[in-house]
Amino acid sequence: MTTDKAWLDVLLVVEESEFFTRSKSGAIWGTVYFQIGDNQFFPQKGWTDLVAAFLASWLEGLRRVTGGIVGTERVHFFDGPFAVDISLTEKGLLNLSFVHKEKSELSKVVEVKQLLAHSASVARELFSKCEHKGWNNQDTVALAALIKQIRY
Repeated sequence: MTTDKAWLDVLLVVEESEFFTRSKSGAIWGTVYFQIGDNQFFPQKGWTDLVAAFLASWLEGLRRVTGGIVGTERVHFFDGPFAVDISLTEKGLLNLSFVHKEKSELSKVVEVKQLLAHSASVARELFSKCEHKGWNNQDTVALAALIKQIRY
């Protein structure tokens, strides 16, 4: 099977590792980062953050931009001065700008449909893992609702 590699240029990576934990306050931590191409990572490979909260923010940002609600949306990581700016460049394409300390470090144009499908799949998998562990909080509730709203 051949795959158009262009849409695979940006992957949202969530790993179940020793960092996949729930704090006493109920916050869900885990490994979450973007792989850009074969060997670039943002914020960095193995980055840990509030994984369910970030995925909910990411899906909400994608939903708002692809739904025409806003032209550009900035999705912040919760730990560190990192964010991703999402904007529609033309029909069917999104520009992702990876921002560190208010400065764009890298930009990539990706297909809307493929990024939405990939992001929703990653979110469903994370939600399922949280549900299996009995982890439920406002972030998982938001994630479940957003997964149902994403259209691709």
